[in-house]
Amino acid sequence: MLSDVSWSDGIPHIVVGVLMGLGAFVPSAAALWPVLKGTNRVSMVAGLLAIGASFAVLLVGVFAVHLLDGDGLVPFAVGEMGGFVGALVVISTVLMVKLGR
Repeated sequence: MLSDVSWSDGIPHIVVGVLMGLGAFVPSAAALWPVLKGTNRVSMVAGLLAIGASFAVLLVGVFAVHLLDGDGLVPFAVGEMGGFVGALVVISTVLMVKLGR
């Protein structure tokens, strides 16, 4: 299946997927921000709601691309995963450096 994907034609799908993945990370970052600033205690409810919102954004993106352009679904999903996981890795690395752990 992946050998049938035209990656050169899928570059716009990959770019949109990366942007969607970064956008899906925003609720998680918003839930973390008050905790990192030290102005709020950890809230399990806020964390779970942020995970749910991130999942919903990712899922809506996949469904939209599937309905609008099914041939670009695989490149979009790869870009979306790269954007979301990339944002997670970057924020984790920044926090480890900032906190000295």
